[in-house]
Amino acid sequence: MLGCAGMADLAHALQEEYGVPVVDGVSAAVKQAEALIAQRLTTSKRGSYASPLAKTYLGAMAAFAPAAG
Repeated sequence: MLGCAGMADLAHALQEEYGVPVVDGVSAAVKQAEALIAQRLTTSKRGSYASPLAKTYLGAMAAFAPAAG
């Protein structure tokens, strides 16, 4: 699995040299986006993510805790 677009041109050469499948993440992401578009899928219009739970700030991070109010 290659990690960035700058390595995209290496996929074929690496696959040939080592004889193993090499996945280019950028190409895979583009193909996934194409598939979603072809299926005419959209984001859900029903509901949303839950609000995050309150967090406790300890140690050095305590100074960054939101003011109670």
